[in-house]
Amino acid sequence: MKPLIAVLAAQGRSGQACLAALLEAGFRVRAGVRSESTLDAHPNLEVVRCDARNREDVSALLEGVSAVVSMIGHNRRSSADVQSVAIRHCVDIIAVRQPKTRLISLTGTGVRLPGDRISLVDRAANFAIGVVDPKRIADGKEHVRILQKSPVDYTIIRVLKLTAGSHHGRVDLTPHGPAELFTPRARVAAAVVQLLESGDFSRALPVISGTSS
Repeated sequence: MKPLIAVLAAQGRSGQACLAALLEAGFRVRAGVRSESTLDAHPNLEVVRCDARNREDVSALLEGVSAVVSMIGHNRRSSADVQSVAIRHCVDIIAVRQPKTRLISLTGTGVRLPGDRISLVDRAANFAIGVVDPKRIADGKEHVRILQKSPVDYTIIRVLKLTAGSHHGRVDLTPHGPAELFTPRARVAAAVVQLLESGDFSRALPVISGTSS
């Protein structure tokens, strides 16, 4: 039997794609949802109420898991610092209670590293986001700083633009991109499974660059 995985923001579009991929791969999943669940029942799925900003909720979600996947994003109803607050809770809980727990998080390519290969479209898109919603990029960067300063075994997946659509093949994760223009949420989900099964990119921030054979 495969290990138990906790998923934060499991009822969002990226979260639901992640649940589907994890369950299909045979993992047991504990899904954290903020409001009443609309998720389909599954024998390997446990659904719990979890406000990612509430430390007690996050603590209950993480109890006994082997890995945590954060699919937290920003929308009109979320607070500007939701990503960094939730990750800080996760880091504190993991470091004290379950130090071998893997943590995988999703963020945008507005989070840069030295050596990144950045396309013109990527530069333009993130410049626009920085003008319209600078707190979103700031929160993504802060959640990275929290993880980098922690002892946690993390991987932060970076993407440019999330879309609907299907995924086929192996996900091409590169240390510095360039990022593909449009990334289906199903591809992010496949990348999560790939990382959990391989253990690759420990304490790293890979970019989804497409698919490879």
